[in-house]
Amino acid sequence: MTTTSTHQGGQSLVLGNRRRRWQWMVAAASAVVILLMMIALLPAPAAPFFQGLDAWWHSIATAPAGYKVAGVVSLLDAFGRPPGIVVFLVIMIALATARRWWAVLFTLLCFLVPSLLAQVVKNVVDRPRPADPFVIVDHGSFPSGHCVQTAAFVILIGVLLSPKVRRYWWPVGIAFVLAMMWSRTFLAAHWLSDTFAGAVLGTGTALLLWWLFAPLLARDEARGARRKLATA
Repeated sequence: MTTTSTHQGGQSLVLGNRRRRWQWMVAAASAVVILLMMIALLPAPAAPFFQGLDAWWHSIATAPAGYKVAGVVSLLDAFGRPPGIVVFLVIMIALATARRWWAVLFTLLCFLVPSLLAQVVKNVVDRPRPADPFVIVDHGSFPSGHCVQTAAFVILIGVLLSPKVRRYWWPVGIAFVLAMMWSRTFLAAHWLSDTFAGAVLGTGTALLLWWLFAPLLARDEARGARRKLATA
């Protein structure tokens, strides 16, 4: 079972959040993966043992010279910039309107914590980016901040959805993360391994936050369920 329920007057509503062992186990495995990749990068950030794979992917996946960023690629690029912040703010406002206060804090941390961790890793590793990216980038290629934010966003939405809807969201969310990974390499903003690390870091951090917040999120859900039952 991955759900709990609240009862009142013989009625019940299924709630979607409780602590599960797999949440922190995947988070721990993600931390190990990032640590191992950092160890591989630190001695020579420009030439880790997987640079050959990165260079091969870069040679076949990067946009042609003269490409103008537009369409879906432009939207994906914008998601990791200020417009993406607006998305999180809208979610927080909607949750505050519904008086899901712990969910508001959870959403804020799902945006801030993975992004801050990504910046710490960027500064520690300081990996050079591919030459001539098609978009404006900051320092440090490892990990991809866009992929970190996207993966954390996918987990966040999954947590906030009801269990029935959540199972349909995961394939959509995975496709979103894969699309973001592709777009960052297509724009020559990152190496393939940077995008993989970003997806791992964002997923692991958000899952750990989910594990920590699950009892509090369940309280929010229970209060909302009781209000619905009281007005039914």
